[in-house]
Amino acid sequence: MSCFFFVQLFERQKIKYQPINVYQDVSSSVSRVHKSGLLGLNIMANPERHIYRDPHLAAFLNKLVTDGRKLFLISNSSAAFIDRGMRFLIGEDWRELFDVIISRANKPLFFQQSANQFRHMDDRGHFKDWEGVRSLSRGHIYDGGCLEQLISLTHWNAQHILYFGDHVYSDLADVSNLQGWTTAAVIPELEHEIMVNNTLDFRRCSTKLRHLEELINNYQHASSTEARTLLRSWQLERNELRVSSKRSFNKYFGSIFRSFHNPSYFSRRLAQYAVLYTSKVSNLYRYPLDHTFYPKRTGLPHEAAWWQ
Repeated sequence: MSCFFFVQLFERQKIKYQPINVYQDVSSSVSRVHKSGLLGLNIMANPERHIYRDPHLAAFLNKLVTDGRKLFLISNSSAAFIDRGMRFLIGEDWRELFDVIISRANKPLFFQQSANQFRHMDDRGHFKDWEGVRSLSRGHIYDGGCLEQLISLTHWNAQHILYFGDHVYSDLADVSNLQGWTTAAVIPELEHEIMVNNTLDFRRCSTKLRHLEELINNYQHASSTEARTLLRSWQLERNELRVSSKRSFNKYFGSIFRSFHNPSYFSRRLAQYAVLYTSKVSNLYRYPLDHTFYPKRTGLPHEAAWWQ
């Protein structure tokens, strides 16, 4: 989004620029803000402004713990940042819910490398001692580490793990491909996508577009002058409907899940690395813990639509 604002400024002021330079500078600045800790300090100083407090999150986590499920948290953030955020979201006793808490994990390298080892942290999130970690205690925060050591200390079975992450590559790709974990993606933008999909205007636009494309497909080889004129008007109307449906989600970028009829690159990667996706973890709160989600059948170009 930062790149977009800079490009918009350059375009309005008619300033010449190299797109790759803008991308590199903005990317470097965002990375520096994260790594320097400035972003975290601002969020910790005013969590109410930056963090949405989900009213059902604590209840859902307590439901899992009461049922005997083991919870773990793997974050690239510092222990202090995690503690401040979780106190705001869940309460002072948030650590009691988690069997394993890992800070500064350095994902995705956490899943790929085995050299880094866990370190003890005190209750304030500061480095405690040089003694190696030989066991993981409930409610304690451990720094760094790697997936190989985590599995070695917990003896968890990959077939019994459901792992939620909000980044397709940093969180989900490696544990899905290399470890066989069941993965779920958290995508906050999904709520807006669903809202738009259920509006009457969008449904009318999509239905009209579908019928119009069927007409164009069936009569595209008509040769009369009247038919050719009608086809051209259909094509123009189709283009207008396509643009209108895309702008329903975002007037600049469209949907993050589709590019017109086709799945977006993000959507294809999501299907590859996540078994389930949702806007927030607590959406599962009202489901029984033994509930099974069955995926919808995805149509292929050669298949009839009788089952849709």
